[in-house]
Amino acid sequence: MQAVGPEVYEYGVLVEWDGLTGGEAKTAQHRLSFDMPKVFKGLGRSFCPDELLLSAVGGCLLTTFLHFKERFNLPLKKFKVDVRGEVKLMEEGYRITKVEAKIEASAPEEEVERVKRFIELAKEYCHITRSLERCIATTVEIVVSGEKNLNKC
Repeated sequence: MQAVGPEVYEYGVLVEWDGLTGGEAKTAQHRLSFDMPKVFKGLGRSFCPDELLLSAVGGCLLTTFLHFKERFNLPLKKFKVDVRGEVKLMEEGYRITKVEAKIEASAPEEEVERVKRFIELAKEYCHITRSLERCIATTVEIVVSGEKNLNKC
């Protein structure tokens, strides 16, 4: 696939402690709070880092698909990604051992197979899942349902 952007792109985030059990991640344009979950004696005021990782997986799958949606004018009624992860206490400490994503989408009945194919491509080209699956068991399930086009006369 031909690259849409630069061959190499670097990101940077500044992470600062909030003085309690969490912090804030900052870029020039954005801020995002995070906290330790209560199970680890945090205050649980915001996403924990594990949830942010799962959000990155779901967000990458979604935005990669949206690239195809725009490029190939795909009709879409709904798209959501449910991402689950498992963290296990191992001999060396906690480790993420599994990431499972389920993509549910709906499209006009006559476009279901086409939309499903482009979701498969999004799964293939999502750089975050491609990177994670080398060290974490990662699965992506895809379910596309058809909806009758109610706009037809």
